[in-house]
Amino acid sequence: MLLLRLGRLKRFARRKDGATALEFALIAPWFFMTLFGMLEIALVAFGQTNLDYAVDETARRIRTGQVQAQGLGASAIRDEVCANLRRIMPMNCANLYIDVDRYADFNSAGGGAPIVNGNFNQAGIGYTPTLRNEIVLVRGYYEWKFLTPMFQPILGNLSNGRRLLASSVLFRNEPF
Repeated sequence: MLLLRLGRLKRFARRKDGATALEFALIAPWFFMTLFGMLEIALVAFGQTNLDYAVDETARRIRTGQVQAQGLGASAIRDEVCANLRRIMPMNCANLYIDVDRYADFNSAGGGAPIVNGNFNQAGIGYTPTLRNEIVLVRGYYEWKFLTPMFQPILGNLSNGRRLLASSVLFRNEPF
């Protein structure tokens, strides 16, 4: 009886029928997690590039005096950035925030990302009209929502699990 059991066990060990399926079952979770992670990081990078493009295009119009000549205000500036943001990739403009400030010199311009205790601090974000030859800082912020929730703790920099994308352009207005 023992010999019969050992013979069956040896035959079972030599069989290769389900080896591939078993091996795939062992590595599939790690494979798909890596695949989805690469896709998520690529989407965040593409979103960041998209935000950079949109903020840069609007900053160029401010720098050359086109915005001032048309008398555009905060909502028109935000709409323009939103239109440029959606030109390449569909993004929700409800998560978009634009800040335009003027400064006395380049050294006083700046500040870090407005994240306080893991929350996006919107205080001080707004639009200040600019004049010729002024130093201007245009910043755009976008709250990126991840497609795969398992990457929120890893890639998110806000307490709600989202990532704050930021883009800045610092320049001196032309003498328009």
